[in-house]
Amino acid sequence: MNGQKYQVYDTLKSLKEKGFYQNLSQNCQLSFTGNLEIPETQRNFNGFDDQKYLTSQNIYRQITIQQITNVEIKKNFDLHTLRRKAIVWTQNHFPKPMSDYMTGLLFGFLSKDFNQMSDIYSSLGIIHLFALSGMQVNFFIDWFRKILLRMGLTRERVNLVQIPFSIFYAFMTGLSVSVLRALFQKNIRLTSLDNIAVTTLVLMLISPKFLLTTGGQLTLFYAFVISMLNHPFSNLNGLKKVLTESSVLSLCVLPLLIFDFHIFQPLSILLTIIFGFLFDFMLLPLLLCCFLISFLGFSLNLNYIFQILEWLVYKVDLPLHYPFVLGKPSSLELIILFVLIGLFVDSFSHKKRRFFLIGFIFLFFSSLKIQ
Repeated sequence: MNGQKYQVYDTLKSLKEKGFYQNLSQNCQLSFTGNLEIPETQRNFNGFDDQKYLTSQNIYRQITIQQITNVEIKKNFDLHTLRRKAIVWTQNHFPKPMSDYMTGLLFGFLSKDFNQMSDIYSSLGIIHLFALSGMQVNFFIDWFRKILLRMGLTRERVNLVQIPFSIFYAFMTGLSVSVLRALFQKNIRLTSLDNIAVTTLVLMLISPKFLLTTGGQLTLFYAFVISMLNHPFSNLNGLKKVLTESSVLSLCVLPLLIFDFHIFQPLSILLTIIFGFLFDFMLLPLLLCCFLISFLGFSLNLNYIFQILEWLVYKVDLPLHYPFVLGKPSSLELIILFVLIGLFVDSFSHKKRRFFLIGFIFLFFSSLKIQ
């Protein structure tokens, strides 16, 4: 409205109105009366600051709708509309919870009905499996390239065609920062650190405030750490390399995680390896196949697989539901932790220095207090 972005709230007054919005797959224009408000700031100790978050999204006012006077369906078409059509199609053609996993892993959309399971995945420290990023981008881009190369296209032409496909995939997943970061890294053909630098610059041009969000900070920091870990662990192989890289990666991002969330689930490393393999190498291809063949009139009802998965996740969560609550480091302590962890990664090949640093790091963690 008037070139400004607003966050709008409305109370559904009937099941008919709820059904209308759930199945709405076209752009529409609402005419309404309502109250304009300033978003609330942080109210609880170390609580969520809604005003700060909305500011990072260029939203400075909220509107609570009192009465809708007119609804006009627009016939214009764009990629945002195509994504919405795909989500509505999935929700109408597949049962829950299968449809929730399909919209989450294919389109980066989780409905409110999934909130309870989201809390469980969060307590286990693996909710990031639903945050589409590098693994999903690699899956789609790599298969796209393989298909075109098998069709006889040259690598140079595939590199060109990959760019519009990447734009299409970015829109279909909601233009999230993590997906944009992964797509830029995939398409910018430079060495690791140069790639990270150019990717950061492009993201700053597209979304100048992305580093003010927790998601933006984490996705960029994860990518930076992964690029730095390639050399220290080049002499490791197989499962040992996977476990070592995952453990060190979790240690590297731990300061930033506790700075933002103040909690840590120690078993999240092992759970990420297990469920990450399950999600990215089994469920993602399976859900993609089910989604595509549904347009041919075939419906594969594999809901029992996801019911078993949720039962398993629930059982795993029972003894692990409450993660460790750690103190929030000050800005100085956060910098010291990053320096110590950087020295640890750099000294990984020196056994005595490595054990000394890891012990010192954990002593430093244990000394943190709630600010």
